[in-house]
Amino acid sequence: MKTLIFIALFSLTTSIFAQEFNNKITDEKTKNEILIGLCNKQGFLETSFTNWFKIEYDAYHPDVEIIKQLKPYADKYKITVIMGTWCSDSRREIPRFFKVMDYAGYSPNSLKIICVDTQKKAPETDISILKIEKVPTIIISDYTKELGRIIETPTKTIESDLLNILQKDK
Repeated sequence: MKTLIFIALFSLTTSIFAQEFNNKITDEKTKNEILIGLCNKQGFLETSFTNWFKIEYDAYHPDVEIIKQLKPYADKYKITVIMGTWCSDSRREIPRFFKVMDYAGYSPNSLKIICVDTQKKAPETDISILKIEKVPTIIISDYTKELGRIIETPTKTIESDLLNILQKDK
């Protein structure tokens, strides 16, 4: 009986505190539909965003040697991405980022994707502490401190810049 009550309370608590993913709104500035708040890869694949996401994802060919070097880091670090589905840089870089994460074996649990509006705000998600000026911004942390960022466009490639940040933490 205690187990049944625990399961019921756990399920209720989880559903109450679970945040929704892949919410869509019409952006006031652009009048276009955008994703807002917490998102995941599925949000880009099942909506009107799939065209630009799939085209860029399929066209990108990450450096396999760098991917091999990234694999040992998979899921040992937290990666937070702040992006806008309205932003051309986000539309180019985030599908590439996801392909790198997929090839390197990262699980969705180590990634946090936050989509913002053109004012760089996301309702119900306070990102002010992150001091975001440009999107996309990819923030790599060791769960206690920030190790580095890729802002707007990578210096070389997503995979190369990620590896450089992660190797500095040795």
